[in-house]
Amino acid sequence: MRNNLFLIGLVNVCLSSSAYALSPDAFTSLEYHVNTGTAKTLPYAASKQTDDFKQAFNFIDLEERLKVKLVTYIDTPNRAFKAKSINIRVREDLSKPRKSKITVKLRAADPQSFGDVSNYRKAEIDYTEGKAAYSVSYDIPYSPADIDVKNVDMEAVFAILKRNTAMWEIVGDIYEANKADLIQTMVMRTHGWEGTVKDKRFDDVEVDFQVWTPYYRKPRISFNEFSFKGHVKDKARLEEMYQHLYQQIEAVGYEHGHSGSKTSSTFKMSKGFTK
Repeated sequence: MRNNLFLIGLVNVCLSSSAYALSPDAFTSLEYHVNTGTAKTLPYAASKQTDDFKQAFNFIDLEERLKVKLVTYIDTPNRAFKAKSINIRVREDLSKPRKSKITVKLRAADPQSFGDVSNYRKAEIDYTEGKAAYSVSYDIPYSPADIDVKNVDMEAVFAILKRNTAMWEIVGDIYEANKADLIQTMVMRTHGWEGTVKDKRFDDVEVDFQVWTPYYRKPRISFNEFSFKGHVKDKARLEEMYQHLYQQIEAVGYEHGHSGSKTSSTFKMSKGFTK
């Protein structure tokens, strides 16, 4: 009987230690997102900050230097990759083409579904509208001369991914089973600026402001958000900054027009996807 109890206890310990393929302690990076509206302070797909915008959000100093990127995602119509908590993004950096990247990201409410992952670029917890999601990201650079983000060559994308063993272990089997069905989402154009809040308590934390719009301007919709990052060791201070930024943006009072994940919203707007 005593031996049986010992074996039961040992099994329970093993189950407990393997409940997460990737421990929550591995998620050392935090990113916070605050959705906002801009009303009429910015023109559609703005490429320059206006005086009205700066006045409305006068609690933040943003640099004038603009970053422009084009983004699209890949999946099957029935979202075979999403079923495994996987997003595949192709992002062309128009400002610095050498920084164009293909990203494979595992993302879920907890890391249990990720399986055995290693050699990732970062493990992060994203907070959007107060909701947390775990993500593990892998990046690999590509040349815009080889892949047109507006008309993605699927074979070329996955040939690049195959060069990275860790990335291919995640996507390879799904790709081989579904490669005839792969399609891309609509292309989104992102305009972004970097800066800091004026509150001296947080003026060492970089804040990004991004405007996402469909590249072909249909539908005529805009996603606007402020975001910032930090290390989990600074979580208390980052939480305080989030509350400060959220309250300031809410006080501006502009209707959001969008909330939640930009990735999910892009898939919902794109034709050909059933889920």
